Amino acid sequence: MYEDITLKIYKRKIHRQMVLILSIVLVFVINVAGLFAGAVFYNEFCVLNTRTSLERFNPLKAKLENGIKTKKWQQVTIPSSFGYDLKGTYIPNAVPSDKTIILVHGIAANRLMGLWYSNIYLDAGYNILIYDSRAHGESGGNSVTWGFYEKFDLDEWVRFVAHMHPNGTIGVHGISMGGATALMHAELNEFSKQVAFYVVDSAYSDLENLLTKQISSIVDSHNFLWVKILLKYSSAVAYMQSHFRYGEVSPIRSIQTVTTPILYLHGEADALVPVNMTRQLYATTKGYREIHTFPNVGHAMAIFDRRSEYQQIVTTFIENATKQ
Repeated sequence: MYEDITLKIYKRKIHRQMVLILSIVLVFVINVAGLFAGAVFYNEFCVLNTRTSLERFNPLKAKLENGIKTKKWQQVTIPSSFGYDLKGTYIPNAVPSDKTIILVHGIAANRLMGLWYSNIYLDAGYNILIYDSRAHGESGGNSVTWGFYEKFDLDEWVRFVAHMHPNGTIGVHGISMGGATALMHAELNEFSKQVAFYVVDSAYSDLENLLTKQISSIVDSHNFLWVKILLKYSSAVAYMQSHFRYGEVSPIRSIQTVTTPILYLHGEADALVPVNMTRQLYATTKGYREIHTFPNVGHAMAIFDRRSEYQQIVTTFIENATKQ
């Protein structure tokens, strides 16, 4: 009798140990699988392809080279505080000016993208600074952080321009990821007030929300849970590799205390970043702001599809904003 009881206790103990071991193994396997999937997504999303598929900018190379040779456009290199160099081009206005716009390109682009917008500001009497964001073009950096570190690099360029024109006017025009970077920089600018206005085209309001919607749409799933789990693992990999989390990229949080004037632009047919994100950003902004959306226009395409209207909106805004 005593031996039977002892044997039962022993078997229960073994059973508990086996359950514990299996649970640990299962958790380990799930986490390894999750981190592997997260690492694959992180590499695709933040590391690969940022310097490829740039053929659409080839026609602009000749314009850049000609400007350097004949119009005194200046190639510029400044250090990022994160240990790599940032490359840019400073384009002085034909008429000497102390007003400068900094153009910030989107994902998988480079400084050449800014030349599509250059005449808007040259016509308005501004100098122009275009530059390659980290992990893009000729600038250093091993990964894209979707605005998290990019906002500090933008701040380096703002200080560079402020040093060139100590009493001048500085504006920032960002497109897509560049727009999100501009909005996150606006929070930093509340302390220095070096930037007088921001023009933000097709920016996302929150990176995690955007990714959740886009991934779910691509796989045609209404179950957000597994997408959120994937993003949590991928965000963990992003933190291990680049020391940022997707949840920290949230322009809508950054602008809650911003008072610098902001112009929001967005195409209503944008399939990449929903136009409602810009409407949310506009509603959250407490300072002077304007919003203009373009019917039947896709992601960051208003500069091509509605160029005259786009230029007039931007020109009117900067005139109003610099009077604030």
